[in-house]
Amino acid sequence: MDHLNMRGVSGGSAVVTLFVESQYSSSERRFQKSLTIEELKVRLEAIVGIRPLDQQLTLLDTASNAVCELNSDMRMLGSYPVEDLMVLRVAASSPSAQMSFDETQVEKYVMDDDEYDRRGDTVRAFKRRHRMGRFADGASEMSLDEDMKARELALSIPVGGRCEVVLPDGEFRKRGTVRFVGETEFRPGYWVGVEYDEPVGKNDGSVEGTRYFQCAAGHGSFVRADNVTVGDFPEEDLFGSDLEEM
Repeated sequence: MDHLNMRGVSGGSAVVTLFVESQYSSSERRFQKSLTIEELKVRLEAIVGIRPLDQQLTLLDTASNAVCELNSDMRMLGSYPVEDLMVLRVAASSPSAQMSFDETQVEKYVMDDDEYDRRGDTVRAFKRRHRMGRFADGASEMSLDEDMKARELALSIPVGGRCEVVLPDGEFRKRGTVRFVGETEFRPGYWVGVEYDEPVGKNDGSVEGTRYFQCAAGHGSFVRADNVTVGDFPEEDLFGSDLEEM
């Protein structure tokens, strides 16, 4: 199949978003599917520092499983089974060809995690927008601004403080003690772990095999910070009225 015919293979969107990975770098990039692999390698040189002739390209799916090698320079990118969010791994054909520039002369900048989380042009923000990884649960998806506000509210809640939890339906109003504040493995965002005074919870402080705090079975639960009010909430005497009648 000649070069012109190969340019007619690509269908759907003309642009694909890939995560470009090499030994020394990782970044999110957008490429025209009409690029030949030869043209793609020229663009990759500026990204990974490996000369086109020395590049070995592997396409991986979102689970990091190898899909195929991009080993035909005259084929266009769109003729391969390439999809958004895949990984394009760029390796050097030999150690001596690894870098076409001196990486030791480049001053590295390490970004603070809070600053990184606030930015909208990062891989984390991209995954948040596209509901990938720990942001996969659509019901728990928040915008970046909402996520930051929820984080600030959660971190203002002291662990060990007495609290009252009121859920949105208004029918659940229970008191307890804050035992955990932070991110979890089971849902994205910041959560408050509460040990209720009564057995009205859903767990013992652990979820899906990960322990966040310790309490009696049925007394623990995780709620959003805006459902928690911290204050002087003494433990209710569940049997007070019965004793008065005796």
